[in-house]
Amino acid sequence: MPKRLRALLSKRVPESCYAMKTTCRCGIDVASATLPCVAIAAIAVFAALSLPIATAQSTKVQHSIAHTEPAMELIVLGSGGPRATGRGETSYIVSIAGVPRILVDAGSGAFVEIGKLNLDLDKMDVVLLTHLHIDHSADLPSVFNARSLSADDPITYHVFGPDGGGEFPSTTKFLHLIFDRGGIYQYQRGFGVEETIDGKDLPTALNTPEQEVFSDGDLHIREIATHHGDCPSVGYRIEFKDESITFSGDMDASALANLERLAKDTNLLVVHAAILDPPDTPPILLTLHTPPKQLGEAAKSANAKHVVLSHIPPVVEDHQAAVLRSIRVSYAGPVDFAHDGQKIAVVE
Repeated sequence: MPKRLRALLSKRVPESCYAMKTTCRCGIDVASATLPCVAIAAIAVFAALSLPIATAQSTKVQHSIAHTEPAMELIVLGSGGPRATGRGETSYIVSIAGVPRILVDAGSGAFVEIGKLNLDLDKMDVVLLTHLHIDHSADLPSVFNARSLSADDPITYHVFGPDGGGEFPSTTKFLHLIFDRGGIYQYQRGFGVEETIDGKDLPTALNTPEQEVFSDGDLHIREIATHHGDCPSVGYRIEFKDESITFSGDMDASALANLERLAKDTNLLVVHAAILDPPDTPPILLTLHTPPKQLGEAAKSANAKHVVLSHIPPVVEDHQAAVLRSIRVSYAGPVDFAHDGQKIAVVE
């Protein structure tokens, strides 16, 4: 809840206001009804006595909830791809100790889902971009703007993404073209609070070693290069204390060895099931994405504890049973098909 609204709601109402009109739950205007004063007084006393009890119960519930927050939680903002199918484009939030902290990709629809879920972005300061296709990055300005307008203090973002190649700019150039002086949304940097955007380009050659790119206490983030046709791409592993989530991003089968290394023994592996197994997929799509059977083999090889399938197109949605059977050839652990608004606690 915004601080100004919270302040307004917490203001004490003058007692004189209560004398204007009091309506009981059955709809009778108590102030104008011909009830004995004693009855009205009794109602007031009952309400006064009930309030502390209700407040105590509410506090007790909130206290209980606070103690059951998972150390890490995956929140799916968008589980679709580039086609308009009713799903948001690919985007996730990772909550750390109950606090939304990390944005992974920002496809169109992320902004809307954040509002639907009433997520508090006040501590969100890390952005991990797997690649710069539109369906993974289009909503980044909107999310930054929403974060800025609800903030009280200056923000420093740590944004990671692939280096440039072919038709695609580096992540730092992408950020520059949007937010810096002369960029299309230059105004946004000072529209709410002041923002500092610390971007870092990550290597994309498959023989590049895995590296840690961010750490803050018990929070550690590692990355490795993947491969997504002609679009430079990377995958990420987020670790907090003894738990981890690994994101493949969009990738073809040539990068599976890197993914298996990055995801070794991960608690939650998020992979993108964008195609069917051959021969039910056009060959061109095999140069961009990994078919389900090979995703299952990678999950088994990595010893992933739980798999989430995302970036789901209509053809996969219509053949979920077949996709699951294909994965089950190798992988026997829990498998979920992602949906927008889904929350998955990361557990041992």
